[in-house]
Amino acid sequence: MAKEKKLAPGDRAPDGHCLDKSGQETSLSGFWQEGPVLLTFLRHFG
Repeated sequence: MAKEKKLAPGDRAPDGHCLDKSGQETSLSGFWQEGPVLLTFLRHFG
């Protein structure tokens, strides 16, 4: 596995894909077009 370069404050995050609230795949760059994006990860215990 190749080591990735760590991001420094102010660096642009790499584009990625995730599922939106309706289950449709979307790219993060689509959100960035509207302005800054805050991406959070929640752990589910259950």
